[in-house]
Amino acid sequence: MAIGTDTTYLGNEIPGLRGQKVRIFAVLRGGTRPDADTDADDYYVNTDEKLARLGGVTAEDCIDAAPVLPGGTTSFVHVDPRAIDLERFAHLRK
Repeated sequence: MAIGTDTTYLGNEIPGLRGQKVRIFAVLRGGTRPDADTDADDYYVNTDEKLARLGGVTAEDCIDAAPVLPGGTTSFVHVDPRAIDLERFAHLRK
């Protein structure tokens, strides 16, 4: 299960977020590729069932996430880090 879970941001691309908890809302399939088709039906994946059918998260994906606030809710501001910059998917780094 990935959608709806919390993890830690480990990257450097989003200033001030390193080491912070974020909640995963969706996977942006192939989001790091320059030819990513943001209009494709399988680009924005927001259920674990659909994600499993598509083969899971890859190193080429980005994640739609939001910082987790102290009370456990999330910020209204969403970010789209590379999957490999999240602790949950760090094992995908080459």
